[in-house]
Amino acid sequence: MSEKPEVPPEAGQDDKKYTQIIVQNDLEYAPKCRFLPGKAKVIIQTVLKERLTGIVYDGEAAAGWAREICDTIKGRLKEMEYERYKIVVQATIGERRGQSFQMACRCFWDPKTDDYAEETFLSDNVFAVAVAFAVYTY
Repeated sequence: MSEKPEVPPEAGQDDKKYTQIIVQNDLEYAPKCRFLPGKAKVIIQTVLKERLTGIVYDGEAAAGWAREICDTIKGRLKEMEYERYKIVVQATIGERRGQSFQMACRCFWDPKTDDYAEETFLSDNVFAVAVAFAVYTY
């Protein structure tokens, strides 16, 4: 806060001294460093290849693999130290049998600060899709 000494009294008021207080907003509404989807995409691709190369699909174990992949991606993205970003990671793993697969999502966010990165992994018998969302918290 800063102070301005002595604002002159208006006509008809007594001769008391008045101090005007000016309040300045010190909140930051823009990130110092924006989320970089290109770098995140490389991280996601690396984690998917490390974890899923050479694996035969097992429906019982797929949920655990997806959880492990999400935790690893989230941890590596947090190492990049994006201040005030909430990182959310989603992974889907399935058996590849010649079928098609489509994935969609809807989000309500600020396009100036928020972003996402996604990557797909395909092998002979496994497919995986991982998405990382970065939402800036004001």
